[in-house]
Amino acid sequence: MPQSPDQLAHHINRIGAWLAQDDFQGNGPGPEFLRDLDAIVLLGNQVIATLTAACTLMQRSPAAILVLSGGAGHSTQLLYENLCNSGYGTLARQGLVQESMSEAEIYAVVAQNVFGIPASRILIENRSANSGENCRFSLELLQQANRRLDSVLILQDPLMQRRSMLTWAREAERFGSHERVYSHAVFVPGVEPGPGSLLRFPGDQAQETWTMERFLAILLGEVDRLRDTEEGYGPRGRNFLSHVEIPEAVLESYLRVSASPLAAQALR
Repeated sequence: MPQSPDQLAHHINRIGAWLAQDDFQGNGPGPEFLRDLDAIVLLGNQVIATLTAACTLMQRSPAAILVLSGGAGHSTQLLYENLCNSGYGTLARQGLVQESMSEAEIYAVVAQNVFGIPASRILIENRSANSGENCRFSLELLQQANRRLDSVLILQDPLMQRRSMLTWAREAERFGSHERVYSHAVFVPGVEPGPGSLLRFPGDQAQETWTMERFLAILLGEVDRLRDTEEGYGPRGRNFLSHVEIPEAVLESYLRVSASPLAAQALR
């Protein structure tokens, strides 16, 4: 039976809320937490709000260093385009941000020129091309910095937040790292019914994020990766992650969204 836009939005939003793992119940880190925070890690993605949040939190974290991770990958061109269309677009028009830059280098220009974060508080990881390398190379940088680390805060595209935390945990285990790691999704991604049978993003998510097609492709692709199947990233597949218990309600929504014409269009 065809689903109404309301029904489809409900299932999409259920998946998005689960993927956007957040340890602060949507309120963000408080001042006491930030006072003692040792590092903020921004993993490469195209959502400009994650960059703004990471830099804003750095301004409130007197002891933290900022790790900016991202080389050239699937999101690099999209990050550049989103930045050009954002409030940071002046940096591109001035030539300070260039299309040939890595994701981490783009981030660093904004962090230093807009938020006044000094280079001495920034570590740039510009070699990674995927999430596993984001985490692995960032951990390498943190070890090379030879700083005592008790707590680390990780930000990523909220659709990729849960998988990024699992990937970080697997890589940290290999490195013998034992710091406390916290997840902060800067917003819960979602959709709402639009004109006719269409879906649209709420107003605060409509800018510098994704196209609807890319949003749905990432949303469903993340569940695919987290499923413990031969095609997934779990132990029965590529073994990039530990086993993940996906809630039955999320799997039900995944199947319903996957079967929709809108998903077929996004994944073709």
